[in-house]
Amino acid sequence: AFSRAVFCEFLATLLFVFFGLGSALNWPQALPSVLQIAMAFGLAIGTLVQTLGHLSGAHINPAVTVACLVGCHVSFLRATFYVAAQLLGAVAGAAILH
Repeated sequence: AFSRAVFCEFLATLLFVFFGLGSALNWPQALPSVLQIAMAFGLAIGTLVQTLGHLSGAHINPAVTVACLVGCHVSFLRATFYVAAQLLGAVAGAAILH
């Protein structure tokens, strides 16, 4: 269960960065509006929390994980692995777009 939760954090962050940043790219047809970019980020986070939240809590953000650590909702070990997975997921999501 622990490794599945860590992988879910990695995957959720990867997909969030991929879809969020992908919506903000300069497309040849037309530049996306701020509303379109905001909707892409909002729909991405909503979908990811609904689909993966029951497995890992779907923090998707190291700041949320640290806040849960400070509030004693997650252990230090779990928070450390979550933050590492989130950072790796964000880098991987951006690298896919690059």
